[in-house]
Amino acid sequence: MNGQDAELVMTFEDGTPLYLQVAQLLQRLIDGGTYPVGTLLPPESDLAQQLSVSRHTIRQAIGQLRQRGVLSARKGVGTRVEAPEDDWRSRFSANSRGGLFDFARSTELHFKHRQMTEVRGNLAADMGVRPGRKFLHLSGPRYYSGDKNPFCVNEVFLEPRLKEVVENIDILRVALFTLVEASTGERVKEIQQEIRAVHLDEVQAGYLGRNQGDLGMRLSRRYLGSGSRLLEYAVQYYPGDTFAYHTTLSST
Repeated sequence: MNGQDAELVMTFEDGTPLYLQVAQLLQRLIDGGTYPVGTLLPPESDLAQQLSVSRHTIRQAIGQLRQRGVLSARKGVGTRVEAPEDDWRSRFSANSRGGLFDFARSTELHFKHRQMTEVRGNLAADMGVRPGRKFLHLSGPRYYSGDKNPFCVNEVFLEPRLKEVVENIDILRVALFTLVEASTGERVKEIQQEIRAVHLDEVQAGYLGRNQGDLGMRLSRRYLGSGSRLLEYAVQYYPGDTFAYHTTLSST
């Protein structure tokens, strides 16, 4: 079937933002060959009419797929389906606070483990805290909304006083640091990020469909408040063979 002539049928669900549901539908159509690589999507107005949604919703959905590298847009040409250079589920391109908002809204973090723990050794050094301090430790797989397989494994460390922030959350669909800000009244002033190569442990490898000891990428962030106070420490583990980090540097 020609992509321009495809008849779009969509069943809307509760709980997931509308533009993400539209993005998931477009992704399925691309994966299924309705919109082959190299072809153009129908105009925004046509998609909006067929799906009975606003053009703004279509624009947001297309923006999600552009961020993943699935689509590209050129003025006067249209929105083109691109050949993926790697698995978009293992890309990371959030280079700002706003980018982290978008990333969190399009994913689901499932907390499978939580306990109080003392941080020591290399972990304490990475976090920038004294050894022996206690933190609430949460971990679990993260999925793109609608996907069955996780694309990374997350760990989060919070001060014990923030336990109530996540006490009733089993699936997180927002940026956690915004909940921390709302609870403490303190704004995150700086986010320090580090990427390093690691070997996946048994749990990480199991979630990611890899073998224990396979190469992985560890992406950590320190969320700092005023006076460089640590508000949150988060770590993500990705398969090393598909991970790519994209950033843009200004020449000024």
